[in-house]
Amino acid sequence: MDVPYVLMVGLVILALVLLGVSSRTTLRSARALRAERSRAVAEVADRAGLLRARAAGVGVALRRRWPRRTCRERARTA
Repeated sequence: MDVPYVLMVGLVILALVLLGVSSRTTLRSARALRAERSRAVAEVADRAGLLRARAAGVGVALRRRWPRRTCRERARTA
């Protein structure tokens, strides 16, 4: 009669060990995914900042090339 109980206890222990191993693997993967996500977000933010800086530079270059005329300057040329 002791054999089924020993078998059941052994299976429960085996199940707990397998659950621990699988949860450890899952948590490790989740940690790696979180780290990769934060790296990707940082890279996208950096690229967006560079794009904004380039757009601002183009705006400055266009204003230097073709400065806006004031109302008085327009009135003089008309």
